[in-house]
Amino acid sequence: MAIDLTNKVCLITGADEGVGFGLAQGFVQRGAHVAAGLLKPDDFNSSDDSIFGVPMDVTDPDQIESAVAAVIEKFGRIDVLINNAGIYPRIPADEVSPEDWLRVQDVNLNGTWRSSMAALPHFKAQGGGSMINIGSVTLRLGMAHLSHYISSKGGVVGLTRGMARDVGKFGVRVNCLHLGAIRTEGESRLSPADAAALAEVENLQSMPGRQDPASIEPTFAFFASDESSDITGQCLTVDRGWNHE
Repeated sequence: MAIDLTNKVCLITGADEGVGFGLAQGFVQRGAHVAAGLLKPDDFNSSDDSIFGVPMDVTDPDQIESAVAAVIEKFGRIDVLINNAGIYPRIPADEVSPEDWLRVQDVNLNGTWRSSMAALPHFKAQGGGSMINIGSVTLRLGMAHLSHYISSKGGVVGLTRGMARDVGKFGVRVNCLHLGAIRTEGESRLSPADAAALAEVENLQSMPGRQDPASIEPTFAFFASDESSDITGQCLTVDRGWNHE
């Protein structure tokens, strides 16, 4: 049976392209009302009128509050928040500057916290909701040139588990999905060395084939749906068997 998201209102951060945009497209096909949180709204190009674009820089508290308010004004509620926005500049650990470190934490960890806090009052008022955070398989594997990124994702796991304990009494669920190497259009902007490293990922997986937004969308849909109503505070790895822990 296909996962049904009919009339679910879903806000997805970092939905300009890549995973976020792919999830938005998939959720619309499942009947959801989708709000795409956009870092660059003027550059957003979607032929699907069902995707409602809102400016949402997750480092800007005022813009986050405005985005959530716009979703509530348009749809009357919010059922699902996917904290997808994130950055992962590849820098050797001994070359990470204080500015690099703080920027990655501010987007990946603080941005997840800010967006969650903006949506939470609405979840509580309506008696429930689902937050889906984005972790990374690198948290389990460790990878060169990503110490700052991996640290931020460790924080996201802690936030997921701690917040789930606090908000479950309101019917709010909080889970985290650890993703592998997703093939997106952003890969074309990587350096040749980084692109080559990603190309080797398939050899490390138990199952062949690179992941893409369409292949992981059903897992997100499950966690967004009422079918996962008993699941909270959990971290699930979705990486085609790259990590076996």
